[in-house]
Amino acid sequence: MSDPYATETPTSASLGSKGAVIVPSDGTDLDPVAKTVTVLSIENGADLVILPKGNDNGEWLTFSGVSVGFVTPFAVRRVGTGTTCIVASVDG
Repeated sequence: MSDPYATETPTSASLGSKGAVIVPSDGTDLDPVAKTVTVLSIENGADLVILPKGNDNGEWLTFSGVSVGFVTPFAVRRVGTGTTCIVASVDG
């Protein structure tokens, strides 16, 4: 596979190079913190509860009625158990 971006150094503004489906947890931070998270499925609901990287514990943000492909405008350190959609991290 040819990778025209192989020599570029990733930045916080660059697209992710890795990702993983997230299991929501109210008490465990993502490792690493995700550049963002994106919605993969709303089959079980359309609520996304996140703790942005800079927020203190308990300062959750809830996005209601999200659609597939929604991307948060925040770096995310935790996805809360109130999340009803399936989300993946955008890393790297």
